[in-house]
Amino acid sequence: MNKFRILSLLCIFLGFNSCVEQIEFELEKTERERLIVSGTLTNLNEPQVVFLSETTSQARKPLLSDEENGYFTLDDKPRPVRGARVTLEYEGIANPGKEFRETKPGRYELLENSVFGVGSAVGYFLQIQVGDRIYRSEVQTFPQAIGSDELSFSFERTRLGDNPDAAQVVIQSEVTLPEQVGDYYLRWTVDEAYFWDLTFFPNSFNRPPPDCIVFGFPDPERITLINGDLLNRPGGKSTQIVAKRLVDQSFLSRHFFNVRQLSISKDAYDYWRRVRELVNNTGSVFDSPPAPIRGNLYNVNDPDEVVLGYFEVATAKVSRIYTTFGDVPFFLEKSCEYVPGRRRDQYDPRCLSCNVFPDSQGFYPEWWFDE
Repeated sequence: MNKFRILSLLCIFLGFNSCVEQIEFELEKTERERLIVSGTLTNLNEPQVVFLSETTSQARKPLLSDEENGYFTLDDKPRPVRGARVTLEYEGIANPGKEFRETKPGRYELLENSVFGVGSAVGYFLQIQVGDRIYRSEVQTFPQAIGSDELSFSFERTRLGDNPDAAQVVIQSEVTLPEQVGDYYLRWTVDEAYFWDLTFFPNSFNRPPPDCIVFGFPDPERITLINGDLLNRPGGKSTQIVAKRLVDQSFLSRHFFNVRQLSISKDAYDYWRRVRELVNNTGSVFDSPPAPIRGNLYNVNDPDEVVLGYFEVATAKVSRIYTTFGDVPFFLEKSCEYVPGRRRDQYDPRCLSCNVFPDSQGFYPEWWFDE
């Protein structure tokens, strides 16, 4: 059976900059491309973003990768869907919905950055037009029950491959559960932001290098879930590990972990539970074979078409915790320190420019000094 590696785009929306978390697993290469939709509508005052891409297929056209020399190549990675029309629609309201604009290839951001109310009976669904195809998500409302997080971190040694003494940090939450019995479903997402020290080269003005804030995901394949129907502890406590991260030079300065607790629907919980089972598939003979996981989106005119990904409506709370160099109990080499006599081209490129990082910026997020 012809297989390929697909990056299922599981989206997390960040207050400072929206990115895509990537979870990797195998799927069968089909005769036609499949649409991947990834998005979460929350009540937070931050960008609401949807990512669109398409899987590979047996009939996939080559990609022009070197325009100057006319060089074409084939690859199995999902490609962004450009030029789609994406709108957020309200159930039972015929007026045109709120439009998303394409800010980067395959990245669509809601034009009106509204804070959506929680507790109302308003139903929302996503509509996507790609060429002559129209897709919609199932109607959802904002869940009301949500808990709270009290975060902590610890540094420890762990085995990683052939290294029995790798250093890592563990981010943990003592969760206060919602004040009700059952009928709630929780999911956690974690992103990181840290200050990166660029090399300070001596200059006549004694001008330091620009600020560099780098963003990422510390543990993208960890899916932390709670099913309230399995608990009978209204307002009780539950301890959850929400992320683990290897310690490197990013811990030489302030390193934030931003933890979002999402209150989601039962259907969304079931979807993420199936994704977690697939990601954690051990490959034993008793495991089910890799297969596409249907989300909550469908082709209006072709309901048999398989659409990958999920668009969820979630009530959210954000908690943050950060470490500093003084918290790290391990030796960390300062790899970007200036060394007299060393040429610039002998430095790691990450020491010279913040642009080397895939997702970075030269200014602090607005919440950076609030913690």
